[in-house]
Amino acid sequence: MSLSKTKSQRLALNPQALHQAALIQYRPGIDGLRAVAVISVIVFHINPSYLAGGFLGVDIFFVISGYLITLLLAKDIANTGRLNLVDFYRRRIQRIFPALLFMLVATLLVGYFMLVPKDYAALSKSALWSLFSAANIYFFSSIDTGYFATGSEELPLLHLWSLGIEEQFYILWPFIVWLLVKWVKSTTSRLVIVSVVLVASLLSAQLFLHSHQSFTYYMLPTRAWELMAGGLVALMVFANIGLNKQCSQVAAGLGAVGIALSLALVSKNDDVPGLAAIPVVLGSALVLMSGDKTFIGRFLSLKPIVAIGLVSYSAYLWHWPILAFLRYALVKVDVPIMAGVMVATFTMASLSYFCVEQPLRKRKTSQKNIFVWYFSVPVVMIATLSVLMIHLISVKNPALYDWKSYRAVNADTRAAFAYDFNCQYDDFSVGALTLAGCVFPEGRRPTVLLVGDSHAAHYLGMLRVFAQRYGFTLRNATQSACPLLLDAGKLNWINKKYTHGCAIYRDAVKSELSKYDTVIMGGTWNTYDQSGKKAFRLKLKDTVSILSGQVKNVIILANIPIISDYNKECQIRSVKMPHLQCEKRHLRHGKTAPINRYLSGLSKTYPNVHYFDIRDQLCKDDTCSPYFNDIPVYFNSTHLTMAGSQGIGEKMLKDNDPGLSIFEKIGRVPQQAN
Repeated sequence: MSLSKTKSQRLALNPQALHQAALIQYRPGIDGLRAVAVISVIVFHINPSYLAGGFLGVDIFFVISGYLITLLLAKDIANTGRLNLVDFYRRRIQRIFPALLFMLVATLLVGYFMLVPKDYAALSKSALWSLFSAANIYFFSSIDTGYFATGSEELPLLHLWSLGIEEQFYILWPFIVWLLVKWVKSTTSRLVIVSVVLVASLLSAQLFLHSHQSFTYYMLPTRAWELMAGGLVALMVFANIGLNKQCSQVAAGLGAVGIALSLALVSKNDDVPGLAAIPVVLGSALVLMSGDKTFIGRFLSLKPIVAIGLVSYSAYLWHWPILAFLRYALVKVDVPIMAGVMVATFTMASLSYFCVEQPLRKRKTSQKNIFVWYFSVPVVMIATLSVLMIHLISVKNPALYDWKSYRAVNADTRAAFAYDFNCQYDDFSVGALTLAGCVFPEGRRPTVLLVGDSHAAHYLGMLRVFAQRYGFTLRNATQSACPLLLDAGKLNWINKKYTHGCAIYRDAVKSELSKYDTVIMGGTWNTYDQSGKKAFRLKLKDTVSILSGQVKNVIILANIPIISDYNKECQIRSVKMPHLQCEKRHLRHGKTAPINRYLSGLSKTYPNVHYFDIRDQLCKDDTCSPYFNDIPVYFNSTHLTMAGSQGIGEKMLKDNDPGLSIFEKIGRVPQQAN
């Protein structure tokens, strides 16, 4: 970037000002690095299998932001001797808010026509929090991470968590930079102070990563070190600490390798933002430190790459809502759709950049007008609209939605865990084996025990129907993600979140077996079979042997057909989007699962062990559907709803299904059907 003669002469009279001006000289390589970050993020969000570590693009953005803002702050403080917060936040508002507000308004408008009430209320809340740079706090406190948690890929504003972290960081960071530049004269001391705080943030991220995963991912204290890494480089450049030509080439090369390997090899299951994020953060810092004259710097400065980097902020804003709305409409993001997403993203990004972001950023206006018209007025208007919509939805305003249809469909698609009589636990409570509410019909001594995980619990609707019909009393006590494998020792292959409860559960059930005549067991057999491999089948066989020797009857519940592309929300969303044609979307072709064939064979080994499968109710030949009598009976791809389970049971009784003979056998008072 060349300086005009007048400006050059003016700066020549002030060597310090000339030095500071050079520090913030435009570097196209930084926009090139932004391009790498945004493309990585978009590709990952389209399909993680394309680029496992693409989500680390956000971490690259953090390092770049920390570098540029710290350099700018240090320059201002050195030139003026003071911290001008008003001007600093004026620049932040002018840079961030026009494009953000444009995207928010468009997203709220599209969401109004697509989203069902609960989802639009959630969108309005997230928009409200985003306006005040607190989206990360909202999503940390609101996203469900439980066993049956739905995916977050349909939340249109989820990506704004990163902006929340940045803006919260810049509430405190200017004061720290001011203290460092103004009062800490030693460059070494400045770098040591920042490094100590950086390491503390990194260690806290690693320490709490597994015990407080959501907090670690979404909140500032455990993300600050990534921004500070960029700030550390900025303070070094500010102090005129640089690398010679050879060292710059090596540093840039190492940085590029660190970034590339991280994007390719790190996955969302690794320790991010902990130790696994160090290579990409360090790599980004090295690329920034080495400048644009290296081979890597010249590559990143190529015009096509820089062009992407220039619109990277707007592209980041737009790509996620586009993907979220597509997925909400149950569109499968395959290769052709991926190309469309890319085109749509960069079309909207260019429109936002050239028509909104740049004109308003460059427009000469007073600080007062910027705070009023760029921030206060639009924020108040959007916030008011969001609050109004949240209120109208909460009071079920009839102008917004067909509430009668919504209630009817929502009742049909409730999961088994939503019912109090389903005693299913994430961390098992031994009380489930004594609570009266876990028995049906209540008030009688239970003779039948239902055990297993959620794939046992979702049979509860039909088992209650059978109990009522055949006169047996049923207790249910299940533990999420826990196979009932007795005397199996530690199970290293089950979800660690449920390991503790699973161990308690298996011991508790074993001690209670003598109280029951019949044990009905269900499980995510297919998943356990894949995770536990041959050892699982051996342990399952041992467990069945133990049970058959201790109780009169054992009933093994089969896995229902897996319908991988099923989404229970389709029926609810079809009230607003009738074109979804839910009944036609989820047919599949497939044969009986291998694990079910194994279970059927295993049951024939013992005279008192029986196999129960409802496949014939859900499938005709090899075509299966999550709809039963035109009503959705699946909660997700592998679980029944409680209403669906009950409906299937009632239909089996009406048809005198031969598979019910075992339940008639264990009944105490067989009755005739009405």
